[in-house]
Amino acid sequence: MSKLAAVLAGAWLGLQLGIGYLAVPVLFQHMGKMEAGAMAGTMFEVVAYSGLAVWLLIYFIGRHELSRSLLRSKTNKFVILLLVLLSVNQFLVTPVIEAHKAGTTNWLLSLVGGSFGQWHGTSSVIYMLCSLLALGLVFRMLRLDWH
Repeated sequence: MSKLAAVLAGAWLGLQLGIGYLAVPVLFQHMGKMEAGAMAGTMFEVVAYSGLAVWLLIYFIGRHELSRSLLRSKTNKFVILLLVLLSVNQFLVTPVIEAHKAGTTNWLLSLVGGSFGQWHGTSSVIYMLCSLLALGLVFRMLRLDWH
């Protein structure tokens, strides 16, 4: 099961890096801003939902492998952090960006405010943190070390 977790994590990391740092920049170089943005948004949604599914499965694989309390696992704590970051980006930050693009309101945007650029920057930082955290987790899982 540990090997399956490492393969899934590596595959998702490849998707995350490939979409975010290769495909999307190419889209914006070769397409109109609005069309590229719409396509990028769809691609980021696929990455986010697949990431939530993969890392949730990895969390449960890690729990099974440990056969003890979650609090004794540094790896599972980092997996939980990654799941939280992915969730925040997908369910809190992305709807604000979409509201900005559509010119509509959003509860978080009304509460906090901020420009499209600020929210897009926040999303980019979270995306980068998820990438780095996943990279560290993949290396950790390749050692098959859940402690």
